[in-house]
Amino acid sequence: MDMMTNRERILAVYRNELPGSCSVLIYGRYLPRGSKERELRSGGLGIFENYPVVTLLAPPWRLRPGYLSEVKGAEFRVNYTWENGEKIEVRTYETKVGTLSQCIKKDPMYGSDWISKFYINKPEDYKIMQYIVENTVFGNNEKELRRRMEDMGDDGVVLGRIDRTPFQKLLVELAGPETFLMDICSGVKQAEELLEVMSDRQQEVFDEVAESAAEAIWQPENMTGEMTSPVFYEKYCLPFYKTFAKKIEGTNKPYVVHLDGRLKPLLRLIGESPFNCVDSFSYPEMGNDVSFAEARQAWPNKVILPNFPSSKCTESRERINSFLEEKLKEAGTEKPYMLQISEDIPVEQWQRVSLIIVDFFNKNAGFE
Repeated sequence: MDMMTNRERILAVYRNELPGSCSVLIYGRYLPRGSKERELRSGGLGIFENYPVVTLLAPPWRLRPGYLSEVKGAEFRVNYTWENGEKIEVRTYETKVGTLSQCIKKDPMYGSDWISKFYINKPEDYKIMQYIVENTVFGNNEKELRRRMEDMGDDGVVLGRIDRTPFQKLLVELAGPETFLMDICSGVKQAEELLEVMSDRQQEVFDEVAESAAEAIWQPENMTGEMTSPVFYEKYCLPFYKTFAKKIEGTNKPYVVHLDGRLKPLLRLIGESPFNCVDSFSYPEMGNDVSFAEARQAWPNKVILPNFPSSKCTESRERINSFLEEKLKEAGTEKPYMLQISEDIPVEQWQRVSLIIVDFFNKNAGFE
């Protein structure tokens, strides 16, 4: 009988160790607190949270305590407006070298934030963003990180969060693919200069991350090979992973990177990357062009943490159980396996789907 706690089981998987049974994990933001949540925890569902070890490089994606850094010489404000009945959040930085704004919409089905206007839209904007980056004042979150870890206890894990690589941050958050990929491909020097400055600033906090209480480090790359080509990955992302992994070497902190896109063009390079775990790996049912078996073969030394596809959330219990049975058989018993609920699911489905998954693993993966 597996006597490990949820926390111990999750950390064992991150460390590429076989726990007493297969693990199931859910990102905490998808798990509303209450009696059903307590029932799921008791059934073996582990909770995943992350918290920045150091406040993030400005501008951050999430405007939450512990994420937002001071920017010297800049005024930051958030306003709200309405378009066609939708609330729009407008984030604005005013600096002595110019003004940048970003617009955010809320997805009506999943509740996620989506960027409808990026901060960077033209070459001149990179210089304004460079000013914001150069004048970011990082704050250490060690005290709050320890408190959150203590509050979580054995119910799950709170991982130390670091920012995206500069390339992914520009691609996903600051400029968007249409602007950024065109600029980087056409040799816009302001984009290259900003990438270098962002990298230098992020490396300033690597020592604090390495010395923190975090038991593992999590990085939200949200990468797909159709946007981040092998050329870009090798030039801009791989050096960051190598530098950071070297910094935390010997700390026993697994390096967990969230890669949830189509990854076939990047198979070899991901295998050469020094992080330990691929978080939120998408099954082909979520549109990935790499199967779990292909990923295991290509990355034999990495822990692959697949995500339960949101497209399955509206299916019957029988069909979900059949899917889970197929995936558990594919995973086998020789390597650690942890299914994650780590992507947006319809808010009205979280309870039903989570209960189905936990019930299945209780009966088939040794939780009882």
